[in-house]
Parts: sequence; structure tokens; C-alpha cells
Amino acid sequence: MRWVVAVTVWLATYGVAAVVWRVFTDKSWLDAFAFAGTVAVVNVVAQWVAIRAKRKAEERSG
Repeated sequence: MRWVVAVTVWLATYGVAAVVWRVFTDKSWLDAFAFAGTVAVVNVVAQWVAIRAKRKAEERSG
């Protein structure tokens, strides 16, 4: 059930990002969804890098 909430929040967040991008830049909807997708990928990669860095730091400190 948690994943349903997570997906709903994710869709709402990036959906709002797409709408804001569309309204403020007056670009096409395709551009807006590409922007939202780019933001999503950057956030996922940033979280992955942070988790990896944390694990490495924990390994070093013992």
C-alpha cells in the first residue's frame, strides 16, 4: 500500500512541475513532460549517489 501512496505523490509532484513549466515557459506539453522526466531522473540519481556515499563513509569509519 505504501508504494501506491509513493507513486501518487510522485505523479502529483512531477505533474505539477510539468504544468508549471508549461505555464511559465509557454512551451509544448511534450517539452513540459520532458522537463518533468528530467527532474525525476536527476532526483533518483541524486538519491542513489547519496546512498552510495553514505554506505562508503560507513564502511570507512567501521
